[in-house]
Amino acid sequence: MKRDGPKVELNRLRRLVREAEDQFVKSHLGAPKLSPPSRREILDVAAYVVLIHGAFENFVEGLALWVLGRSVNNWTMKKRTTRSTASLLLYQGIPPNDAPGQQLSVYDNLRNSLDLAKTRVSGAVQSNNGIEIQHLRSLFLPLGVNVPDDPILTASLNLLVKMRHQWAHQYRYAAIVTRSANDARTTVSDCLTLAQKLSAEVAALRP
Repeated sequence: MKRDGPKVELNRLRRLVREAEDQFVKSHLGAPKLSPPSRREILDVAAYVVLIHGAFENFVEGLALWVLGRSVNNWTMKKRTTRSTASLLLYQGIPPNDAPGQQLSVYDNLRNSLDLAKTRVSGAVQSNNGIEIQHLRSLFLPLGVNVPDDPILTASLNLLVKMRHQWAHQYRYAAIVTRSANDARTTVSDCLTLAQKLSAEVAALRP
């Protein structure tokens, strides 16, 4: 059986970051240089950034789906509610009764509402294509998860997004801001710290 959960998702992210660093930036690390990065370093950093961005997307989507699945299953199977359950119900609301002559139980009302919330949030996760802080909040706030708001970490996340967009979309009329391997590694390290904090928030929720 495939394991999942916040610890597994975080370890998977850390492993990919480590592999990408060894492959693309390790050979360029060292004392700061006065000269601009070489073309090879620029391209290696670009590959590193694009891979890390994708890995971070997978990480946040995996976390969100884990919380969602656990929250719905805990009510359906155990009639157990958590902050995540309450948050999903607040965002979704109780669906109308399609059979007015049939009296639904409280359990069925909540189950139906959670099923609708699961469909809606799952769709949002599947269509998600960003890791900007507003994307993270739109994914996790309905699940009852607070997204870390440390200004240094969120600034690094925004920088990672900007660097990835520059290379993935190859802006024709905008100047690409080159970053050294050292700079990119520092940015990714901050993003890993944010990922660790988000994973801890999810684990503490105990959905």
